[in-house]
Amino acid sequence: MPKIGTLDFTGISGHKYTFNVYPLNREHKEKEAVYVITHRTIKAVASVDHDVIFIGETSNVKSEIENHPKNACFEKEVANCVCVHWEEHEDTRAKIAEDLKNFYHPPCNNF
Repeated sequence: MPKIGTLDFTGISGHKYTFNVYPLNREHKEKEAVYVITHRTIKAVASVDHDVIFIGETSNVKSEIENHPKNACFEKEVANCVCVHWEEHEDTRAKIAEDLKNFYHPPCNNF
């Protein structure tokens, strides 16, 4: 899965987390992570915007993305990227995901 780049997301705590950015429609790793589904738009002068659509955490990114219960919402919001922050500890993943959700209020997380 070729990486597009990296992106920092900041939680409501003020903590910054670095994510690897990948196309949503590619093969993904069977690995633990916090993930952010986004709509990526390339702007003029080589800048890029990411609209946050959903934030979650999982023990297996591949199966989570392939069988996600929010796929209809992702399609409606024109999701095209998944940003992943690799983290093997479940409790840490949950804290990071909550920190980010409370800052971004993603539409597919029902905020």
